Amino acid sequence: MNDIDNLLEKYFNGISSTEEEKKLKNYFKGKGILSEHEIYKPLFAAFDAEKEIKAPGVALPEKKTKKLFLPRRTMIWIAGSVAVALLIITFSTFHPVQKQNVKYVVIVNGKKITNQQKAQHYAESMFGEAKKIVESSYQPLQEATNIKEELDARNILKETAKNIEDIKTNYPQ
Repeated sequence: MNDIDNLLEKYFNGISSTEEEKKLKNYFKGKGILSEHEIYKPLFAAFDAEKEIKAPGVALPEKKTKKLFLPRRTMIWIAGSVAVALLIITFSTFHPVQKQNVKYVVIVNGKKITNQQKAQHYAESMFGEAKKIVESSYQPLQEATNIKEELDARNILKETAKNIEDIKTNYPQ
């Protein structure tokens, strides 16, 4: 009795094994069912009855295949011909850059400058602007270095010592 109670508890918690479920089914098929277990008998009888029910056969409709308006081989030839035609058109419109007798080419903002003097003038003006930017960015650093040197204790002491020497020389005792 206690064994059946444990098996039922496992069964309803969903942790029973296949063998334990078979024991329960055999127990409820037999005649020695205890009165306290009688309430579960219809449940296990329904499982046995359910095994006997067979689902009606379902006939699936046949899949109809559409016929192509052209044979597959012809379509492959047409697709290949179109691809070749597109390649021919693409390569026929592509003209390689013709070489010119230009020794100096500079590209600025996507435009070619072949005149050496214009390119050099443009480069010099850009380098001049870059120099101004660099010089102005170093100015705060130079000012900080100057302030550091002015506030350096060694320089202050040297200057003070020099002032003391000057005073001693100018005012002898």
